[in-house]
Amino acid sequence: MIFFDIDGTLLDYDYAEREGILDFFRAHNSFFSFTEHQSIELWKQLSREYFEKFLANELVFQEQKRLRMINLFKMAEIDLSDQEADEKFEMYLSFYQKNWKAYADVMEALNQLKQSGYTLGVISNGDYEQQIEKLQHMGIEEYFNCVITSSEIGAAKPDKAIFEEACAHANRQVKDCYYVGDRLDTDALGSKKAGMRGVWINRKDKISHQDVIVINSLSELGALVI
Repeated sequence: MIFFDIDGTLLDYDYAEREGILDFFRAHNSFFSFTEHQSIELWKQLSREYFEKFLANELVFQEQKRLRMINLFKMAEIDLSDQEADEKFEMYLSFYQKNWKAYADVMEALNQLKQSGYTLGVISNGDYEQQIEKLQHMGIEEYFNCVITSSEIGAAKPDKAIFEEACAHANRQVKDCYYVGDRLDTDALGSKKAGMRGVWINRKDKISHQDVIVINSLSELGALVI
């Protein structure tokens, strides 16, 4: 069985986040005077800080979204109420979702693997409902027999518990499963430490790694596992 990460592996997360936050700042250009680069870097910083708190079970999913907006607007000396912060995040989310798209190599790879008889699944850090929305938006939900997320399991990658739980849910031995993800430590090495066959999809450069399988495109996956 082959499990996949979603963001940065199937969905072009960097593109969606970048375009989404730029659209948001354009809609609020009377409040903020950041350059495009500053806007993107600031939002990435806030997202990373509060999403990690969610993964560590320090915040619920809604709280981490709200706090991103509250702290963003504090930089413009504007204090948002919880309701206002929620409304602002929903606006950002609409821009972000509008830009969801699968990488160009996704459909062909999934079709090839399915035709070759592989069972496919997803293991993702994040909120279950939102991750399902992403798969539906990309038109690929039907390819996956199971979708396991940290919000359901109570453990986040690279904790081996989430990988083990996914394999148990799929009724597969951990050693017989592949895991494909774009983050070396969180995905490839994390899944390998759990006993899976970790595959690092590194679209950014030609760096390899001695401890895991490295591919530069999902188009390489078929030849690797078939």
